[in-house]
Amino acid sequence: MPQQDESSSNPAVMAYNAVLVLFDVLVFFGKSVYLVVRGLIEMVMLPPARDVSGDIVLITGAGHGMGKNLSLQYATLGTTVVCVDVNEKTNQETVAAIKAKGGKAFGYTCDVTSRQQVLDTCKKIRDQVGIVSILINNAGIMPTHSLLQQTENEIRKTFDINVLAHFWFIQALLPDMVKQNRGHIVVLSSIAGMIGFKYLVPYCGTKFAVRGIMEALSEELRADPAKPNVKFTTIYPYMVDTGLCKRPYTRFPSLLKMVKPDDAAAAIIDAQRRGLIEASIPKYLLYLNTWFRNLPLRVGQEFGDLLDTGLQSDLQSATPNAGVKMYNLVILIIDIVAMLVRWIFYALESLYRLAVPPAADTVHTDVVLITGAGHGMGRCMALQYAQLGATVVCVDINEKLNADTVATIRQQRGNAFGYVCDVTNRQQITDTAKQVQQEVGTVTILVNNAGIMPTHPLLQQTEGEIRKTFEINVMAHFWLLQSYLPGMLEKNRGYIVAMSSVAGLCGLNNLVPYCGSKFAVRGIMEALAEELRQDARRPNIKFTTVYPYMVDTGLCKRPHMRFPNVMRLVKPEEAAAAIIDGQRRGMVDVSIPAYLLYLNTIIRVFPLKVGTLLRDFLDSGVESDL
Repeated sequence: MPQQDESSSNPAVMAYNAVLVLFDVLVFFGKSVYLVVRGLIEMVMLPPARDVSGDIVLITGAGHGMGKNLSLQYATLGTTVVCVDVNEKTNQETVAAIKAKGGKAFGYTCDVTSRQQVLDTCKKIRDQVGIVSILINNAGIMPTHSLLQQTENEIRKTFDINVLAHFWFIQALLPDMVKQNRGHIVVLSSIAGMIGFKYLVPYCGTKFAVRGIMEALSEELRADPAKPNVKFTTIYPYMVDTGLCKRPYTRFPSLLKMVKPDDAAAAIIDAQRRGLIEASIPKYLLYLNTWFRNLPLRVGQEFGDLLDTGLQSDLQSATPNAGVKMYNLVILIIDIVAMLVRWIFYALESLYRLAVPPAADTVHTDVVLITGAGHGMGRCMALQYAQLGATVVCVDINEKLNADTVATIRQQRGNAFGYVCDVTNRQQITDTAKQVQQEVGTVTILVNNAGIMPTHPLLQQTEGEIRKTFEINVMAHFWLLQSYLPGMLEKNRGYIVAMSSVAGLCGLNNLVPYCGSKFAVRGIMEALAEELRQDARRPNIKFTTVYPYMVDTGLCKRPHMRFPNVMRLVKPEEAAAAIIDGQRRGMVDVSIPAYLLYLNTIIRVFPLKVGTLLRDFLDSGVESDL
């Protein structure tokens, strides 16, 4: 060990390492320029569409809607189509329609929420049809009402179908794709996987999660020494006229009309055949979203208000043209001018706030509830909030550690209460919330901090690990929000802080389910913030989503980093201080360190492979814990 220290401080070694880094920087910029130019060319001249006549494509939700249209159109291209649906009757109708036109199709009835059924079905398909070379995870549901009206069963079912089913099919089919060195995985995200929408909080969470899963899985396979020839395509459709969007509205029906299922299916197949990594329907939505992500949040909100498009709640009586401003040319011009003026103001305000942050609110009258308060960042936040005069409610499943945090706060003359609670159990959370209300008072700051991070390849993750990751990292957020948000609304004051991660900004190797869960948190927070922003009561509830780099709490068991001085593990005390400061200043997004958020936003403007080059250059991540 001493010899290593001596060599690392040797001037000759340091000079040699500096030359290597400089060379890598030049290579990075050279490749980046090439990829940008290539990306611009491919925007005009798309890659050629490959022949799929020799492929076997499996499509979930093939009995109706886009799934049925995808099946029919793939069949016309000579592809062998495997139709999978929980509804045997409609699934067989799709198979019959394909065969009637001379196509080749097979039908399998399967409940995609059951991992065992998925594994058994995929084994049958392999034995009876052959190796699936194209997987299209299409099945999905979309309950459309406010979060506080969504039942536990609705939320769980939405995640079971829209997210967890992806894991089961990928784990069943990816090994054969890797073995034969040929495969393509296509997943249906949504425009609700790019931005948050009111009445779609769980749905947005699922569609953001799909983005994270695909980014992380493609990164995981790219890091595989075997370099398997497996491609990935994520699709972001606008509202498709399949019956899923039951009560849509839009101010500009000619500009933002519902997409026909035939058109959506054709665009998806074209994207898959051309090997596109991402595609939106219509195409401009992806570019529009990337552009607005580089502007202040309220600029995007103003644009969204101008377009005035979305869904009405499916629990309320229908209101003709609800949310739609009937307009003429004069009103439209006035609205556009007003929007542009506000854009300029928000842009200038944002630049000013970079130099002069908003004043930090006091928290001495607040009741702060922190999950996972027994250790790590949760404990540090509890101690620091107490030092600021807040009443701290410590929640953890570990009674001993939680009690120790409470005792430490009280020894320092702070005010703290401890509650033992399993955050994966909705009933326990509800019961604890009643106790807290009676014994402490209304919680005004909720910090959803508890989380776990299994760190190994997706194909080695067990069903129990994947489910537990989502139970703690995602579902617990819903149960806590549904328990404490009503009190905040009644008081007309509240703050909700949620822990995402740098793994909620970009996909990372060995962290596929974890990335999915942290992308989901982004979607949940964006959608809930939008839902309350459009609430007629204009409740004074603020939201802060936190994206920490690796924090030295023991969660990152085997981290690695090329530049430890630039990207060192963050101390939990530093992370806690940054989170509390962000909450007190009303910041919507906080990354730790602060530059990561800006770096991610800027790099998203460039082709995706530029981001990949940057990750390779920085070479930071976690090794498998197996």
